[in-house]
Amino acid sequence: MFSSSILLVLCAFGTVISKNTGVAEEYVDLIELNHFYDHQGRHVYDQVIFYDQAPESGRFLVRAWCLVEDREFQNRRPVKHASSDLYRVHWYDSDQRMHRKIVSQLYRESWTQVDPERANKRIHDEHSRISLVQVPKKADGPNQDNSLAERESRPAPTAATETLVQR
Repeated sequence: MFSSSILLVLCAFGTVISKNTGVAEEYVDLIELNHFYDHQGRHVYDQVIFYDQAPESGRFLVRAWCLVEDREFQNRRPVKHASSDLYRVHWYDSDQRMHRKIVSQLYRESWTQVDPERANKRIHDEHSRISLVQVPKKADGPNQDNSLAERESRPAPTAATETLVQR
């Protein structure tokens, strides 16, 4: 059994799936709430995009995204938690049949006529993305993403643009 302080350290650097709660908690370098509009200025959809910062270039690369569905109880909109100053997105992933909680120190909100996730595909192929954790094959205990060691060695994210909010 992990103590709460060890669990917190793991959450800050990788992925933890709690055996007790069944929630996959992952840390990303940036969470973006994007409001996409068509060329006539009509709202089309809202999406949340999760980014990791490339250590060699400092560029934010899309890791995953999801549409915001306001009809859901947990509608996937990022929320800042005052006690930790971290931004969190929590929802039930019906495809993977698991609860997800994505956490980040950085957050931005954008209103665009160009989809940032699609634009990011031009600089970073979708097949090269590090995906969010998938359902583990064995649920014997807390599972960690294979990239945990890689995350521990990566530098902390930096504010690359003025639109980023950092704690």
